[in-house]
Amino acid sequence: MDFSQMTPREQVDYFCSVEWGNVYEDDKYFEDELLYDNFIVFYTYAFAHLGLPRPTRSQYEMALFIMDSTKPHRMVMAMRGLSKSLTSQIYVVWRLLNDPDEHILVMSAGRTRAINYSQFVQKMIKILPITKMMTPRHGMERTSGESFDVAGASASDSPSVYAVGAATQVTGFRASLIIYDDIETSQTVESAVKTEAIDTYAMEAQNLLMTGKDESITLCTPHSMSSIYVNWIDNKGFRPFVIPAYYPEDDSPYFGGLAPFIKERITKDPSIIGRAVDDRINDNFLQSKKLRIGKSKFKLQYMLDVSESDALRYPLKLSDFIVMDVDDDSAPLKVIYSSMPDKRLYQKHNGFAKDYLYTPAYVSDDRASYDYRIMSIDPAGKGKDELGISIIYHLNGKLFIKKIMGLQGGYDDEVMINIATLCEIHKIDTIVIEDNYGDGAFRKMLEPHILRKSPKTEVEGFKVKGQKEVRIIETLEPILNQHRIVIDRGVFIDDLNAPSRNYSFTHQLSHLTSERDSLIHDDRLDSLAMGVEYLLEWMVDDSEKGYEYHLEKEAQKTIEFTLQHFQGMRRGRTHLSYASGF
Repeated sequence: MDFSQMTPREQVDYFCSVEWGNVYEDDKYFEDELLYDNFIVFYTYAFAHLGLPRPTRSQYEMALFIMDSTKPHRMVMAMRGLSKSLTSQIYVVWRLLNDPDEHILVMSAGRTRAINYSQFVQKMIKILPITKMMTPRHGMERTSGESFDVAGASASDSPSVYAVGAATQVTGFRASLIIYDDIETSQTVESAVKTEAIDTYAMEAQNLLMTGKDESITLCTPHSMSSIYVNWIDNKGFRPFVIPAYYPEDDSPYFGGLAPFIKERITKDPSIIGRAVDDRINDNFLQSKKLRIGKSKFKLQYMLDVSESDALRYPLKLSDFIVMDVDDDSAPLKVIYSSMPDKRLYQKHNGFAKDYLYTPAYVSDDRASYDYRIMSIDPAGKGKDELGISIIYHLNGKLFIKKIMGLQGGYDDEVMINIATLCEIHKIDTIVIEDNYGDGAFRKMLEPHILRKSPKTEVEGFKVKGQKEVRIIETLEPILNQHRIVIDRGVFIDDLNAPSRNYSFTHQLSHLTSERDSLIHDDRLDSLAMGVEYLLEWMVDDSEKGYEYHLEKEAQKTIEFTLQHFQGMRRGRTHLSYASGF
């Protein structure tokens, strides 16, 4: 047995095959040089000296990923009970053993949890024979649970391990490694304001990383597709490693990060799908847990699948729009929705990845001019809010969205001129402006510009009531569910140029929940909801009856034109007959 010649995976294979009692009782497996050089050996050594059962294959695979510093920002998503925190704590001790001058920042959802993490690291240092000499000495090093130094560390204003809560602003500290230990909770994801605050503090901690040390380990269970963890994977280069409770039939919920050993096993033997992944957390335990906590929570906490919870939390879906080119002058009298795969439109947007866009199943050749055209405006509030604008046309019980946009600048003349110009270009009949903010001040300032640029456009104030999030959902959800909104594809193209995702209309619509402050910004979405609410009275008629009415109207026009034509011919012939002497 020569561990120094083995790869880490070969070491795992060996420890999984040898009798654990022998490993537990015989220190010949744990020579000092091996403990320093091989994390898998040290990991096994820590389990033995802590009196724990042999690490399972899943735990070893998690340890292999955590030790892989070629992936600077590693994210472990593992089911409850797999000891992801313990695995990372053992890794922290091993890092300090190899380099006492490491500075490791631990950030958890709350300060108490972070301190508990740090205290166990300190306790482990005292327990393990090879690390006892690193135990902090009173009067010589920092020894608190919040921050401590290991004996032998060089003097520094930054402790060896420092524990903070996720809502703590960290300054004046330097780190060689950051551990994010469940910094997000089910409560924080209910509010975009809270989520943004945690994300801001977590990313500010990245600025503490020392030169040449760009490394973090995230231990997490995502609570939603709007989780900061999902954002980190999509936009910040974090590498996920996902271990669900059962071998999954579909790996699409796992952000491309389903653990390779799980995929390899499924490929080799598909019959294991639906069986427990971990040897210790078996089927009986998992079935019992599912009965106690319910299917939804089990799917979230053990299968790490957020799709079902999101379907309930986020009621507004981009997939309920009908996407096509919206003409400025007329529209088809009949447009029929489809969600079939062949109608899927592969257009990028800032909503959830699986919220697909669809083109119509059928568009009639019969067309007509719009009945009514409006522009709805949500004036900018305080700070960094935008002025939200939606341009909406109505025809035959359907709404046709031509434009959704945001403007910066509040009450500036340039903003007013831009709005008046848009009214002129799109032949707007009525501008609808939310009057709650400023008691109609914006409307009064806009009116002179409209009179100059688009004098036929009327300007109306509109008062809204109730909690904004609930009002928007109650207005848009039924209309979207009935597929009565047609939206121009250009809206999605332009939306990608929003200043950030928070300003994006598609992000706002997808991520809105009924919780107060579920969005950072909602101006573009609010302008759409207000416009739709204003036009509801135009949408009471059945579209089929409307279609028949338009056909009858067109037929009547044809009859009238024909009669006029023949009457004109008849008058011409009479005049000719008299002139000819007949």
